[in-house]
Amino acid sequence: MKKTLFTLAAIVTAIVSYAQDGQIYKAQEQINENKFMEARETIQGVLTNPKTKKLAYAYNVAGQVELRLINEQVNKMQQNADVDTALFLSSMDNAVEYLTKSYEIDHAPDAKGRVKPRFDYGTKKNEYDIGEHNGNVEWMKKIVGYYLISAQLCYTKGDNDGAYKYYMKHLELPKSPLFTKAETDSIYKADKNYPKVGYFATILAFKDKDYDRVLKTVDYAIQSEDETTREDGYHMKTTSLLHKGDTAQWLTTLKDAMENTTNVNYPQIILKYYYDKHQQAEAMKIADEFIQKAPQNKMAHYIKGVVLMDQTKDKEALASFNKALEIDPGFVDAIANVGVVNFNEIRVLNQKATTNNRDPQYKAQQQELKDKLTTTRTYFAKVQELAPDRSDLWQSKLDNIDELISVVEKNLSEVAKRDKK
Repeated sequence: MKKTLFTLAAIVTAIVSYAQDGQIYKAQEQINENKFMEARETIQGVLTNPKTKKLAYAYNVAGQVELRLINEQVNKMQQNADVDTALFLSSMDNAVEYLTKSYEIDHAPDAKGRVKPRFDYGTKKNEYDIGEHNGNVEWMKKIVGYYLISAQLCYTKGDNDGAYKYYMKHLELPKSPLFTKAETDSIYKADKNYPKVGYFATILAFKDKDYDRVLKTVDYAIQSEDETTREDGYHMKTTSLLHKGDTAQWLTTLKDAMENTTNVNYPQIILKYYYDKHQQAEAMKIADEFIQKAPQNKMAHYIKGVVLMDQTKDKEALASFNKALEIDPGFVDAIANVGVVNFNEIRVLNQKATTNNRDPQYKAQQQELKDKLTTTRTYFAKVQELAPDRSDLWQSKLDNIDELISVVEKNLSEVAKRDKK
């Protein structure tokens, strides 16, 4: 009798499971009839029923439903029609969830430890064809960029938190378990927009002063080929690390920025940090290591010049700045510092020069000062030409030099008049 009861229970279970399988096929028929919302409701009943056996298949079909709903909204976008943002967002989230679950169940080993996936790739490429052999991997590849649309929809509606959320999902989707390491690398390599998307996400977090979120995405921006994006990324990262109190990572990031941008603020911040701690030797060590690591990097030689100039070793500093200018003749900050080194020499000459206009050396010394001032002026004039908006580098210097040239010319004129008498 007990055996009969067990047999009946098995039959009932099989019937219930078969009924659930029938619901999967029903959802497929509804998809074929373009009744996507009805198919969504049908397949939801299958997914939530504990009697369902073909879960990999069920989630595969559920993914199909969401993909069709996404396509409807994409078609509306292409036709400039109103888009149901909430439906697009939920369908994207559902599609990724369902395809992933189908893949994970499909790749679970059987009782003998064997893995025999049935739903990785479709029988017809470039189509959402119906059947048990449709591809989770194939479809995930088709929508790998759609989270970016989700982010843009949120941003357009002023939902910055939603935009950040979907920017993050866009950045992370290539790491889906559906993709091999080679496929993941290929996706990132093929799409040059990932650094820009990371940049957008970081800006949103930075505006909210959410420094933890900044640090999650900022490295994408730092990897950008665009220098402005890179510099902004370093600025947001160093600021966030300061607010987090992580001095070690802050210094590491500054050194990285120093080596990968042409922004002189980063080396100057590093040097100030070590100067404030009276660690000038450490500053010189960083400069020397930078030159050894990147001898053709203009910033390396510029930094060493700044350190040497701070140590009043002007001749050595001048050699470093000139080396930087050999690499980049238009390096404004190096040109300005060549001017500063020359002006320092003028101060020394002026201090040594006699003030007695009857001294036999007076005229020669005044002429030397004039020649040196004239030469020095050319450096700051060049800086003005190359960077008119950076008046802090040239304005006061040119004014000072012009005033001194006027004084020296007056002195020489008085000597000339006296000599004529």
